Amino acid sequence: MASGTLTLVFPQWQGSGNSKATYYGAKYIKDNLLNGSCYREVPVGPDEGRQEKGINGYGHILSHLEGACEILRQETPDKVFLIGGDCGTELAPVSYLNKLYGGDLAVVWFDAHGDLNSPATSVSHNFHGMPLRCLLGDGDEALVKNCFSLLTPEQVIMAGIRELDPPEQKFIEEKNIDCVTVDDIIADARKIARMVREKGYSNVYVHIDLDVLYPEKYPWVQCPCDNGIDMPELMAALTGLKKELNIAGISLLELRPGDDMDASYLREPVSFCRSI
Repeated sequence: MASGTLTLVFPQWQGSGNSKATYYGAKYIKDNLLNGSCYREVPVGPDEGRQEKGINGYGHILSHLEGACEILRQETPDKVFLIGGDCGTELAPVSYLNKLYGGDLAVVWFDAHGDLNSPATSVSHNFHGMPLRCLLGDGDEALVKNCFSLLTPEQVIMAGIRELDPPEQKFIEEKNIDCVTVDDIIADARKIARMVREKGYSNVYVHIDLDVLYPEKYPWVQCPCDNGIDMPELMAALTGLKKELNIAGISLLELRPGDDMDASYLREPVSFCRSI
């Protein structure tokens, strides 16, 4: 098996519409919170691109995926800390680690949203609402083909979701995907770790879209959503996962920095991610 942790900076913004906010979010974390750590960066351009195959910016998203996959092939890490722009950056690291660990990988998706649309069901046609479904093998053919491997629904735990489109809700019910509510996380920080253990997995990938936090206190995200969890509750859940399992990968995504942003709230999660 490969060795070492790769910090992958992937400031893709084209998956989140015509705003470059998530590009600057990834750059902000890289420039202000990595404290001189080594990293590799996926080159991302300034152009929005066209809608093709039901996906805005499709050509750029496919090209970025190919670039991220090539970096992973070169580096052969056994762990990945992804500093991403939009959630579409997850395809390469999740599918890479799933292949590396031979499918012994649970994926905990901390997110206010499902990210489970397809090009056919998406109203916005923004790819940041599609990556998890794509990782499950239901998405654009070229994007799916470029993934190192595909997940099964059994591997996925949705955590903190509270804003789903009807097709996403239907997909969750059809595939019997496990979900953990905001109230569940608040009531029992170790619940998710126990669920992963009960499923029989030893390794976990943790997706963190920062909109899982409640926007009254943490508004600096691309798609804020009412309610949510507090940072101490997120950190307690992450600590529980680390005590019980090997965290093979983790991400911080969809930061929308603003002039009024209190960046200190990011120090603890970034430090945790760097320590996996």
